[in-house]
Amino acid sequence: MLLDYDVALEDDFQQFIKQIPAPVRALLDSADPVARHQRQAVYTLFGIPGRPATMTPLVEALAMVSTLDTPSFAPTPTINDLALSKAHAYASQYLLQQFIRTVSHTTMLPPANRHELLTAAQSLPLANLNRLRLNFNQRERIADFLKDTKDRPAKLTSLSGYLATSLAGLDPAICGLARAIGESVGIVLTILTDVQVTRQIVDFRERLLMGNYPLPLLFGFENDPGYFYDFFHQAHKPTADQFVATQQRVLMIGVAPALTMANELVDQARLDSQQLPTDLQKRVEQALTRLAAATAQPH
Repeated sequence: MLLDYDVALEDDFQQFIKQIPAPVRALLDSADPVARHQRQAVYTLFGIPGRPATMTPLVEALAMVSTLDTPSFAPTPTINDLALSKAHAYASQYLLQQFIRTVSHTTMLPPANRHELLTAAQSLPLANLNRLRLNFNQRERIADFLKDTKDRPAKLTSLSGYLATSLAGLDPAICGLARAIGESVGIVLTILTDVQVTRQIVDFRERLLMGNYPLPLLFGFENDPGYFYDFFHQAHKPTADQFVATQQRVLMIGVAPALTMANELVDQARLDSQQLPTDLQKRVEQALTRLAAATAQPH
């Protein structure tokens, strides 16, 4: 883990899971613990320990809404896959309604903050729909990646920072800064994950087959469009050797610009953090220094 998180947040999350009806709980094995701990790390940066255990897992409920009703699917789904997809959609609806009910009735957040959280929750299904459309677009561009990342994974990390500062009773301007920094951190973490995926041929191949292209591949499209046009427009499915060759091409021309983008986002978050209270700014700066080291170009 690049960033540290308060283990009490994970305890709160596990307690939250235990209260979910069994048929829904049985479907939650698709939740990504690494992504959850990253969001908990952003919450830890901005939060005050000891907040109500019923409130700290709110963003994780939204994350499960998004991951349960995922905008991807197996290339050749079976009947069981289709049935499971329907089950996930119903479970996702339940969790979204649970989130809306909790936020709408809580007295621990000001009305304006409740409104922001509810508005964000309403935008997630549309973001998933847009991602599904991108999965069928062989000319997905870097701008599409940025918008999708802001609308989905980085939206959740931004809400983690926003919820933490809101529950701490901080000034609305500070809550807004936490949200902006959380978004930048979320995009950086997504880019770093995409770079790691690109370096592993099995993961790289799977992402290509799903149409969910990692950012280094999109930079590859931009820097050598002819090569990638030929790869994706073959009459037959690419061979194993062709996947490896394409991976190597992406490693050569796509990873460096992806890491440069991540580093620029860290710099933007640093600028935003200068407006935070001193103690909070120091905590955030320490986390950003760790992220900056992870985005450094390999020698």
